[in-house]
Amino acid sequence: MQKFFLVLPLLILLPISSGLAQKTETQLTPVAMKSTDGKMICQLAPENTSIEFVGTHVGDDPKPRLGGFKKFSGKVEMADGKPVALKVDMEITSIWTEFDNLTKHLMNADFFEADKFPKSQFESTEITLLGDGNCIIKGKLTLHGTTSDFEFPAKYKANDKGIILTSEFTLDRTQFGMDKMTDGVEAVVTLDVVVGKPTRGVESKSGNGSESGGSQAQTDDPATEGETITISLPAMT
Repeated sequence: MQKFFLVLPLLILLPISSGLAQKTETQLTPVAMKSTDGKMICQLAPENTSIEFVGTHVGDDPKPRLGGFKKFSGKVEMADGKPVALKVDMEITSIWTEFDNLTKHLMNADFFEADKFPKSQFESTEITLLGDGNCIIKGKLTLHGTTSDFEFPAKYKANDKGIILTSEFTLDRTQFGMDKMTDGVEAVVTLDVVVGKPTRGVESKSGNGSESGGSQAQTDDPATEGETITISLPAMT
């Protein structure tokens, strides 16, 4: 199974700072549902969702690097308290990392080629519910000008206040034509996606107040104050 922490789907790559890649606990507030054209929809935005990735170097010293996306929009469609569809649109040009030079490098022809492919999108075709709040989200991921089938695991918790959804997975950038510099940078990137507004924790660079790099939250009851939600998952766009 291929994995994207979309990622909706979504993206990719490069090294991350070990200090920022540590796990943390954060309390999340569910993303509220609203009736739209007869459907219950949770609108996703940087204010209530984070899409981050960790990339590493090849060799004995991986030097992980953390990054993410500042601009994206999406929605989760709900039915009977369960997710039935997911779509995320992401602006590749909004990428951030811990280092300005790395951010610029990711934008160029070695990786995202953001001038040619400024957008990425993930749209689900099927969500398989596995019980205990676990599911597999399958769909089409468009990245770097290539559209491919993509699936990833997720965990959700929903009630009348909305939904919290978290996912951690990996994505092979070469599947989407990003096959340069594989001798120095690993092709497989870890993504972490968190749908839910943090109410405790440090502010992330993506601006939603979450801890970057594989956050964890226990998905006990997203509506209960004081309980924590553990998260890990992208994107997509």
